[in-house]
Amino acid sequence: MKKFTASMLVLMGAASFGVLSTIVKLSYGMGFSTAEVTSSPLFFGCLCLWILGIPSFKELRQLSFMTISKLLVSGIFSGLTGVFYYLALQSLPASLGVILLFQFVWMGFLLEWILQKRRPGSQQWIAITIVLIGTVLAAGYEALHFEHLSMAGILLGLLAAASYTGNIAVNGRVELNVSPILRSTLMVTGGAIITMLIFPPLFLFNGSLVRGLWIFALLLAIFGVIIPPYLYARGIPTIGSAMASILGSIELPVVIITSALILKEHITPIQWLGVILILFGIFISEQRIFNRKMLKRRIQYIDPYTTQDKPLP
Repeated sequence: MKKFTASMLVLMGAASFGVLSTIVKLSYGMGFSTAEVTSSPLFFGCLCLWILGIPSFKELRQLSFMTISKLLVSGIFSGLTGVFYYLALQSLPASLGVILLFQFVWMGFLLEWILQKRRPGSQQWIAITIVLIGTVLAAGYEALHFEHLSMAGILLGLLAAASYTGNIAVNGRVELNVSPILRSTLMVTGGAIITMLIFPPLFLFNGSLVRGLWIFALLLAIFGVIIPPYLYARGIPTIGSAMASILGSIELPVVIITSALILKEHITPIQWLGVILILFGIFISEQRIFNRKMLKRRIQYIDPYTTQDKPLP
């Protein structure tokens, strides 16, 4: 797969995550609890993925116990991301929670630096800095003015960022020979198991589904459980976890835009500036890919006899 195609897949997966906060706010407005909103999408999303993965059952039977175990354990990161983040929001303003979650941008580069000894270049550091500044601005005025901070909430927010970083990393490294649909199904299953151990699926028995929870659970399952893991499983192995961390920051602009369009929330000019900075940071990070591609093409078209460049096609 070409890097540009893989980048677009990761961008779409992250943008899909950005729709979730609006759906969650709508579900909270209907009176559903954090436990219901967290566990129900994973239950239905996992069920849908297994149905969609029926053609892959033949491949599943050929996998070793160790391979299946690795994928299930890897899925714990995605499950813990939602658990930590929703718990953090119980004691932190949403604006601060977003900033803490978005620390995955630099955590991804740090993790790749540690695991692969690949030091980020100056262009990557510039992109990281621009994205983080844009994140603070896009989160809004409240993110810069808060009182009575909860240390437990801050720790949970940072744990959510670390879990999201781990989720990106395992998507780019664990059992890449398994088909994307089967990989994402097994990883989501692992995430569903850990989530339901923390938030038991009481929604199956307390009547929440018939009161309308099923609508939100289905939407959250599609945009948060089915689409992103599959697109990440396809795209991240090609571009790497560090680049995926920057591309993942598209989530916040999507949050801002959907909140303005659907929830009719007022977005200040400073927040729009933050959105523009995030997009600009993503553009800078992508230039690294394009420049390498153009340089490679240019080298391929050097005339070995005249040492002059031939025109590119």
